[in-house]
Amino acid sequence: MIFRRRLENVNRQTADWLARLHADDRSAEDEARFRDWLNSSNANKEAFESASSLWTSVGGLREGYAPERIAMAPKPVLMSRRTVMAGGGAAVVMAGATLGWQTAYAGVYRTEIGEQRRFQLADGTRAMLDTDTQIRFRVKDDLRLLALQSGRVDLDIAPDARPFVIDLGDRQAFANQARIDARRTDAVAQLTTISGVAQVENPSGEKLTLPMGSRVAIANGRRDLIDQPELEDLIAWQSGRLAFRDNTLREAIGEFNRYSTRVLVVDDPAVAALRISGVYRAGDSEAFARSLALLLPVTVSVAGDSIKISADR
Repeated sequence: MIFRRRLENVNRQTADWLARLHADDRSAEDEARFRDWLNSSNANKEAFESASSLWTSVGGLREGYAPERIAMAPKPVLMSRRTVMAGGGAAVVMAGATLGWQTAYAGVYRTEIGEQRRFQLADGTRAMLDTDTQIRFRVKDDLRLLALQSGRVDLDIAPDARPFVIDLGDRQAFANQARIDARRTDAVAQLTTISGVAQVENPSGEKLTLPMGSRVAIANGRRDLIDQPELEDLIAWQSGRLAFRDNTLREAIGEFNRYSTRVLVVDDPAVAALRISGVYRAGDSEAFARSLALLLPVTVSVAGDSIKISADR
């Protein structure tokens, strides 16, 4: 049991380092810390070499990240939206927006499948929209109101005397000078306080305080669920990556299908319940499926715009 926990810990650290080394904001300090970690044990070296080889074999890396090449390794290449929609690379990030795009929709901002966009709101708040997302932002005399209609947004909220309100449907969140990750689907809304503090108000007026590092998950017909997620995994989507930690295959496929029109399909409940960990390029559904065939007892077949994952017979 002790050996197993140590192995799980090494594998988790390896996944963390793969994510960190492929982040857009990777620094020289990160690279120095990575070398220290790598050289601290043979187990670390073996785990990292194995994980890097697997990622390379399924298209996760354009260049190998051998330890001696870390300092010279290229940053991730942002692919075109057409490439993303064909399942060929990480989600494209549009740095900034034209004035026409900002004003054409009277405060409504949206992205299509496979598109991400960074921009600044009228109050100075920096926002990043994930794939297939729509928000509406309005500034009033006494408050700033952002309605997340669907999808996911990262908000670095600018300081202002007016409170910043995030409308999540039947919940509202309040924050000021905080960084928030908010997500909304038809069934569930989630809000995570990456830095600062937020409050979430329910329909009866009760307020829940979320300190830094906390997440609340909201769904009709159940109590709000609060946890402390791995923040580095949580924001991996902003550098075109998806990080999984013992997730079911159904959950992982659901995430991948948000980024590409090339749909992953699994219709076997036993296969859908299999669990997976790792860091993958968002939008590259075929490479993800190929990795599953190496890691799990499944077979993969491609037909048109669908990639079917079945039990290995």
